[in-house]
Amino acid sequence: FITGAPDDPAAANAEVKCFDPAANPYLTVGAVLAAGLAALDTDTALPAPVAGDPAGRDVPRLPTSLPDAVALFSASTVLREAMGDELFEAFAAVRTAEAELFAGHTPEELAAATRERY
Repeated sequence: FITGAPDDPAAANAEVKCFDPAANPYLTVGAVLAAGLAALDTDTALPAPVAGDPAGRDVPRLPTSLPDAVALFSASTVLREAMGDELFEAFAAVRTAEAELFAGHTPEELAAATRERY
């Protein structure tokens, strides 16, 4: 999210707190930059700030499962353009295969199966 300095409304700080620490940092930074540049190109406005705890409010949420995240990723023309078709398709294929491999397992089973792998 972006916050402005109280004494300078033109100043802003950008923070990204919504990704998994296991995410590839290069792809994460590249995706955030591509999304930011696309928003600037289309004059996209920031949403209204949410004061307090957003739980229980009708605000956009991040996906809660890997299949949901892959579906949203696959629909992104911004990320496809930024990554290029080959990397974009490879990334989606790997994540889809992971979702299929781990479907039906509990979080504890997933942690035990992947602890040493990743």
